[in-house]
Amino acid sequence: MKTLNGSCLCGAIQFRVADAFDYVGNCHCSECRKFSGSDYAPAGGLSAEHFAFIQGEETVRYYEKSPATTLAFCPTCGSSLFSIKSDTGRYNIRLGALDDTPSQKPSFHIHVDSKAPWLTINDKLTRYPGHPESL
Repeated sequence: MKTLNGSCLCGAIQFRVADAFDYVGNCHCSECRKFSGSDYAPAGGLSAEHFAFIQGEETVRYYEKSPATTLAFCPTCGSSLFSIKSDTGRYNIRLGALDDTPSQKPSFHIHVDSKAPWLTINDKLTRYPGHPESL
């Protein structure tokens, strides 16, 4: 299976994931926008068995944004790296943290009801007003 490398901006944290995401999409919720510092957050979901640290695991800082979701980031450069869903153990990898290009592209938008007011979505991807239960 092909793998993808990812890292934070300063390079202190490096990880590897399988290039086989269960889904890839764009989240427009206000929390993901704050965590990513952008209009929306492109992410790919996969099970924990397809994620591994290469270096810097002890450096990662975690923030529990809710009982269901923990966010991971670099304390040195501030890069947002991934989130972990406590109910499934699934990792949602921030595509911007990848050093390599994934074979999959986003196929949907979630939380479009809370998207940034200045953003116009011009693609034909599936749009969900909130968070679909299937993800």
